[in-house]
Amino acid sequence: MAVTIDPAARNLIMGGVRFTKDELVQYVRKVNPSFKEEIASAFVTVGDRYGVRGDIALCQSIHETNWFRFGGDVKPEQNNFAGIGATGGVPGNTFKTVEEGVTAQIQHLYAYASTAALPVGEQVVDPRFTLVKRGSALNWEDLAGKWAVPGYNKAQYASLDAALKAGDTYGQNIIKLYLSLIEMATSHGPLVVLDAGHGGSDPGAQGYGIVEKNKALSIALKVRDQLLSRFKVRVKMTRDTDVFIPLLERASLANDWKADYFVSLHHNAAGGKGFESYVYKGSRTQESGKRQDAVHSAIMTYLSSVGVNDRGKKEANFAVIRETKMPGILIENLFVDNASDAMLLNNAAVIDKLAAAIATGIGQAMSLVAMPVTDPPPVTPPTPPTTPPNAGYPEGTPQWKIDAVEWLYEQGLLTDASWKKKIDEPLPLWAEAAIIKRLFNQLKE
Repeated sequence: MAVTIDPAARNLIMGGVRFTKDELVQYVRKVNPSFKEEIASAFVTVGDRYGVRGDIALCQSIHETNWFRFGGDVKPEQNNFAGIGATGGVPGNTFKTVEEGVTAQIQHLYAYASTAALPVGEQVVDPRFTLVKRGSALNWEDLAGKWAVPGYNKAQYASLDAALKAGDTYGQNIIKLYLSLIEMATSHGPLVVLDAGHGGSDPGAQGYGIVEKNKALSIALKVRDQLLSRFKVRVKMTRDTDVFIPLLERASLANDWKADYFVSLHHNAAGGKGFESYVYKGSRTQESGKRQDAVHSAIMTYLSSVGVNDRGKKEANFAVIRETKMPGILIENLFVDNASDAMLLNNAAVIDKLAAAIATGIGQAMSLVAMPVTDPPPVTPPTPPTTPPNAGYPEGTPQWKIDAVEWLYEQGLLTDASWKKKIDEPLPLWAEAAIIKRLFNQLKE
């Protein structure tokens, strides 16, 4: 996705998160379907704690990890999503959990963009936090030459300034990804709100080891993933964890989001068997009813193949479909207290196919545009700084040694090119003192 930026623009690192976890998951999964939503959740929550723009930080990680597919020195199991401590041939730091890895990245950004103390209750987990000159990079565009050295393609541009003017530096390429995220979120089809019934202190119906709140959420999450992978559509959920949300608040969320369709997922109980769907009373002949026909038919096309009874398309005065301002449907996916229905609900393969059928029905009801199957857009991960072979180093010098010494020159800590010829020799005391003095002066600035 080609995005043009203003080379003179500057975007603050500090600020609020604009996008939800679901929107971030949708964005990454268009390229990497195996992306873990736990990672997106951490960027939103940790970014919010620090006042760092976590959604743009996720774009930084996309740039660093090639859409979280890795493939370089850093491995997925390191939970290091920004190459912290990584140099040519050196894999960098490892973090115990996803949240710890994201926190280290957010803290590193916080160190560059702020001079304030850590938020109350937070502990430093970024091993390079104290090495950063606090407040030295307020904007994402300022990270070139600091977080990433040199921060631009030296083979293409004569200087960092030239790369900045061309809009092709480390930070600017992160912003390009963020702008493509904005494009996707604002032009990627209508909005479906999925409402997993009950939750938290309200378990819903129970039977044969099934708790309605849990099963409804499990299916809703699968429907979300099906919709996002198959259609040009946006999806939000009234809940994606085990929390209680009052009925009227669920409807208010959908109204505030200006949803195009509301789908509430439930399970039945109390002496019946089979599948049924509901729209608000009097709306069978309206748009809700037309969409109900499509959703109900798609679901029963699958469920009838496994022997499920069709209890019909009905109307009711349920609050969530009464108070929503857009077309809506409430589906009752089998009876948890019926032995044959419960056996199906406890079958993982059946649940997967049911979720796919629900997504198919929603797609047909809304005439959603199918997502084309395309190769991932080319994204080049950050290239470690390289030095031409004639740069004055002894023949056969490993690239990682060259990169390390070149960094000293980039930072102005080494100035005499003759040191390149002595790369494996110890520095005399006076040279070490000169480097320390230069570093000390930089830290004071």
